[in-house]
Amino acid sequence: MIKKVDILIIIINIIFFAYFAIQLIIFTDEFAINNLGFFNHAVAGLSEIIGIIFITFIIALSIIVFRGLERQLPFILIIFLFQFLAALNFWRYVFTDSPGETNLNIITINAVFFSIISCLNLILISKNINKI
Repeated sequence: MIKKVDILIIIINIIFFAYFAIQLIIFTDEFAINNLGFFNHAVAGLSEIIGIIFITFIIALSIIVFRGLERQLPFILIIFLFQFLAALNFWRYVFTDSPGETNLNIITINAVFFSIISCLNLILISKNINKI
């Protein structure tokens, strides 16, 4: 049986990915300009593909809410690694003070979001390592 804290962490993950998926797919132009500092068709295409990947994460996490965490360790680890490595990448820009063509505040906010969500997933993994 999946515990309420585990369900809460998974739902927070779903909300996290839904926010970024909407930003990446629906508001592609604005997202690219605000977060990357520029927009072109290559950036738009990559943004939309990443948004679609986030939607697949949402679907899989929703299934986990109903079916449980049993034998889901590889998937949960993939999500954790993605979020952790993305956070490290964002923090690299913050610490080197080289935001490129975008705003350092936006990169810092994204770094904080990805750091928090990866910590939550680490908690989920450590609590359930024997089950998943």
